[in-house]
Amino acid sequence: MVHFNQLQRTGTKLRAASNVSPLHQSGSTAMSRAPAFELDRRLYRLYEKLRACNPGVQEMVWALNVVLPEYGVVIRTCEDLEVFIEAVEPFEAEDLG
Repeated sequence: MVHFNQLQRTGTKLRAASNVSPLHQSGSTAMSRAPAFELDRRLYRLYEKLRACNPGVQEMVWALNVVLPEYGVVIRTCEDLEVFIEAVEPFEAEDLG
């Protein structure tokens, strides 16, 4: 669960601090492995609604990571995000087709 207990100054804007850490570049493949994202229509719709709001990447990840633990995964690295986006592609193709 994401908690917004503190305020964190970024540039001239105030931003709520979160217990979700920023995305990191993936390290050694022996140390980390991207999770398998099993998307369903509900998660895809959430992704589409978030994308329509045009948030920054970090805000998008924070929002997704509120729901993803229900699916047994979270986005922690850039590689995780790439794998998530690849899992979205079949849903996008279905919507365009």
